[in-house]
Amino acid sequence: MIFGNMGEMMKMARDMQGQMKKIKEDLAKEIFEGSAPGVVVKISGDMELKELSIEPQLVNPNDVAKLEKQVGEAAKKALKLAKDGAAKKLKGLTGGLGLPGMF
Repeated sequence: MIFGNMGEMMKMARDMQGQMKKIKEDLAKEIFEGSAPGVVVKISGDMELKELSIEPQLVNPNDVAKLEKQVGEAAKKALKLAKDGAAKKLKGLTGGLGLPGMF
């Protein structure tokens, strides 16, 4: 009986692997946007930077720190949205186990 259960577990693991692949493909198509005054950052669900927009008036050689701060804030927001989106999709697959290293 142990081997029967093992076969079932292997099938479940393969099914889960297929579902995981589909979720990752779907996430790669989703775009998450973070913004800060004058800056917009767009990141895909697979954590790839897709777009960075900066309003021209922020480009001031005498105040680079402000630009860096705004870009950093927008990027953090977009990354958080992308991670939360991935976690939400994976929660259904993992049954809310919160498995580390999924994304």
